[in-house]
Amino acid sequence: MMRGLANAASGDSVLRRRLIMATTMLASSMYSLDLTVVSVALPHMQGTFSATPDQIAWVVTAFIVGATVTITLVGWLTGVTGRKRLFTFSISAFLIITILCANAHSLEEEVLWRFLLGLTGAMIIPLSQVIAVDAYPRAMYGHALTLWSVGSVAGSIMAPPLAGYVIEAYGWPAVFYMNVPLAVLGLLGAIAVVPRESNERPRRLDAFGLVTLIVGLGAIQLLFNRGARLDWFGSTEIIVECIVAVLCLYLFVAHSATAKNPFLKPEPFRDRNYTIGLIGAFIYGTMWALPTVMLPLLLQNFRGLPVEMIGILLTPRQLGYLTGSVLTGFLIRRADPRLVAVVGFGLIAFSAFEMSLWSTDVTLWSVALMALAQGVGCALAFIPFNTMAFATVSTEDRPQAVPLFYLVINLGTSIGIASTVTYWTNHTQSTHAMLIEHVSLYNPLIHTMPELWDVGRAAGISSIHAEILRQAGMIGYNQTFAIIMVGAMCAAPIALLFRRARIRT
Repeated sequence: MMRGLANAASGDSVLRRRLIMATTMLASSMYSLDLTVVSVALPHMQGTFSATPDQIAWVVTAFIVGATVTITLVGWLTGVTGRKRLFTFSISAFLIITILCANAHSLEEEVLWRFLLGLTGAMIIPLSQVIAVDAYPRAMYGHALTLWSVGSVAGSIMAPPLAGYVIEAYGWPAVFYMNVPLAVLGLLGAIAVVPRESNERPRRLDAFGLVTLIVGLGAIQLLFNRGARLDWFGSTEIIVECIVAVLCLYLFVAHSATAKNPFLKPEPFRDRNYTIGLIGAFIYGTMWALPTVMLPLLLQNFRGLPVEMIGILLTPRQLGYLTGSVLTGFLIRRADPRLVAVVGFGLIAFSAFEMSLWSTDVTLWSVALMALAQGVGCALAFIPFNTMAFATVSTEDRPQAVPLFYLVINLGTSIGIASTVTYWTNHTQSTHAMLIEHVSLYNPLIHTMPELWDVGRAAGISSIHAEILRQAGMIGYNQTFAIIMVGAMCAAPIALLFRRARIRT
């Protein structure tokens, strides 16, 4: 009889564990789906709001900036409110603000709601990872993390093509409503199955450390996002933001080193694997989201593809990430995870190199194949980095360590998008100026299409100018993808610095 009761209890525990995992998958899928469908909608939003590429990029950047502000507080808020309440609140707020994003009437309003969406939704990913992993025994950490990673991306595989058809039928605001079913199911699961108990205990908030960290990080992101538009250090605003960033981060580091109860406890940073993981996370963050922002704009503005086709072409990246996640779960049990991460960054570098060779006539097959390779590479790189970074972090330090890890990724993503869009804009302008110098009656290329490029007529000059703009923009994209390749090549050797830790499943 006792054995029967034990088996029944074990069965209940396994069922609850699976329901918790399903809930966290739904919540994290909602978060990742948002970034995916918004990327598909960017070209249409750009037209609606009459925005330039660097302006429309703020729809993504504002979300990440908001997430960066809040994610620093996740560890402390968890101790104050409890993991379950904070998780439930974050999903609820995400649901409400998503609907408000769909009803924005100007770019400024959209950017504001996106900022608030990131502000409230930032807690979803770190909390869902901690909740999912803690539902399993520590010996099954690698298995739980892989399962959560696979489930988190599975829901967004069909999102890009579906978003394309939804936009074509109902307009870009409708893509935000795609998140509503996931949010409702995730909210019900959070209320019903997520345990109320957790290991976190409320601790005194280091207000000075919090304020200096948030202000410093915010100033850095504003500096990178507004620098190109304001001519960098030719602008008083940029100089002030640079001074504020340096001063606040210096005060934060100095205060944290001397305070009895600093906002960020120093214990996780003494773990070699975790510190190396933060460095790799920042570099990974600068490159993982760039194609989701740059590709839709390239495919519509320079390749002339309809939005439905753009959505279909973004699907292989999600499918590749799912395939890579499953493959990674198999490989890290049988091979050195450091080598798996190196292969992953190698795939990212290879795909970026191939993309740097594209022309305006790039085939759809090439776009889909490189998106697939990049998705597989991102999974092979990120999951081993994530697993090795936390393999030796204690359970007590995890509530701080996990949000900080995603904070570093968000910071890298924000800086990466802003810097890359700035670079693309500047390189396009300089290339355009260089190409325009070769427009002459004595250039034999001008005479290859005399019916279109007749410099004696206004229509011909306009046609030449449009083609030069197109080619200059494409060259800018080529150089941008080359930078992603260099970043991936720099990140690969960092994986070899991890101390080998046994990863169990």
